Amino acid sequence: MPLSRALIPAAIAAACIVPAVATAAVTPVPTSGAAAGKPTSIVPGISYKVIKRSGPQVLHVVTFRANALTRLAPAQASGSLTRRATLSDGMASRLAQGATAGINADYFDLSTGTPSGILSVGTRLLASPEPARSALTIGGGGVLSVGRLALAGRYQRLDETATTPFPIRTFRAVNRPLPSTSSTGVVVYTPERGAPTPTGSVYEVVIALDGGGGIAVNGRVSGTVIAQVPGGGATIADGQVVLSGKAGSGTSIQNELPNGARVEIEAAIPGIGADAWGAVGGGPMIVQGGVAVPDAGEGFTSTQLGGRTTRTAVGQTADGAVLMVVSEGPQQGVRGYTAAEQGQMMASLGAVEAIGFDSGGSSLMAVGANQLIPWSSERAIADMLVAYYMGAQLSIPADNRVTPNGDGIADSITLGAQSPVAGTTSVTIARRGGGYSSTIINRTGDPAYTPVTIDPKALGMKEGPYTVTANLTPADGSAPTSQKRILVVDGTLGSLRVSSTGAKKKRKVTASFTLSRGARVTARVTSSTGRVVATLANGKRMAKGRRTVTWNGMIGKKLAPAGRYTVTVLATGPYGQSGLRDAVRVR
Repeated sequence: MPLSRALIPAAIAAACIVPAVATAAVTPVPTSGAAAGKPTSIVPGISYKVIKRSGPQVLHVVTFRANALTRLAPAQASGSLTRRATLSDGMASRLAQGATAGINADYFDLSTGTPSGILSVGTRLLASPEPARSALTIGGGGVLSVGRLALAGRYQRLDETATTPFPIRTFRAVNRPLPSTSSTGVVVYTPERGAPTPTGSVYEVVIALDGGGGIAVNGRVSGTVIAQVPGGGATIADGQVVLSGKAGSGTSIQNELPNGARVEIEAAIPGIGADAWGAVGGGPMIVQGGVAVPDAGEGFTSTQLGGRTTRTAVGQTADGAVLMVVSEGPQQGVRGYTAAEQGQMMASLGAVEAIGFDSGGSSLMAVGANQLIPWSSERAIADMLVAYYMGAQLSIPADNRVTPNGDGIADSITLGAQSPVAGTTSVTIARRGGGYSSTIINRTGDPAYTPVTIDPKALGMKEGPYTVTANLTPADGSAPTSQKRILVVDGTLGSLRVSSTGAKKKRKVTASFTLSRGARVTARVTSSTGRVVATLANGKRMAKGRRTVTWNGMIGKKLAPAGRYTVTVLATGPYGQSGLRDAVRVR
């Protein structure tokens, strides 16, 4: 009997920007170019492809090239440093901001959700660096650099009436756990923590920053002490920070920073330029000067470095292209990479510099809001690296064919229209060659993500090829942008039903389907590994009506092993080739 889900290549089935929905047992055969390993343009400057190598190895590659409308930046997955979220949810919350593709980034503390290393968005510092491990800095124009970063944090009370200046004090971290019980030191907490500060043997003051804002990398901010909080647990509002000190450091805060005191805070991190798009922790460095780094160390365990698993990496080629790469591992049915092998792989793709990110179950990639790496469930992560596009976007359909034949499979299609800046957005459909044109969205307002359902019957669309266009005219007077997707309305093939009867030599698999017109039909049976085990029709001309092909359960002269198989039916008619597939279990 049919299984609950057909075997669509995961990378293509998920390549649509529209949030995933439940699918029927029978599914269309994807026609997206990425199925054949060809790059699929997501937006100008950002593309996606799947690379299959011997091993076997499977690589998912997003290529980012900076232009006037693209940027690359780290982001919190959940909006809080103390609460993790899935990559798909993090991307979904940023679709209206232009989020186009993303990967997981840094390692994190499972108990607190805090990333292990630095996290800065633009020049705003959300978490301080881990000096023992490499970090990725995204410079102006999208130029990447990989290296170790360290924080030199200072604060000082300002008082022009004092006869001698107050001493310059240091703080060790931003939004990190407090030092151990026997240690002294100061930690700065900001609203990005997303929770009250830790409690314990500490003394805290709350500072309202001049003009709001936050802690800036390599910048100085000033503010006024508005509250003392012995024992910690302060709540941090926007535009505020907290200085939290233990032992002697807490005593210094208590003695020097009463209510009304003016304070200057500086977070210096050498190596990050003023034009940086952001920085994010990770490690280890895996490519340097175009050569794979065999063992960067950086305090990682032998299991973290030597295990063959799913892995995430980012690198840059000599001509400036950024490669965001996730390689599948044993849980996806392939060999996986060690960290050293990952470096060799990134170098083979042309990276002259590359860094690894969190691996194993945390290795994720999304196009729009859809996670592409096959996992039984998606792990929540701390932070991510996101490619943004600030022009009009129209999502990639998992299949660009709509078959309005009433069988409940692809009778309509939903695309996502993204307007990452305020302005006027329209979505139009026009039949190629003329004869039909319709505007299905025309709105003016703030940035938005809008699902667009295209139902050919409801819209009066006849069969044939169409161009769907999203247009955005920004309210600030900047140049309009547009993006087009090709859509084919083709009802030639429909209503596939696959069933299995009998067992062993008496078993029989029957695939029946409907043709709305005569077509050339190819039908194949594939195993669970994707190997073709039987061809039931090969370009056979079939007439309009209900048609049937059968399989006797044999592979050549041998009885096929019991298990799950997939029947794929392809029909070639006047509007190209459409297909359906269904899985069946034979006894």
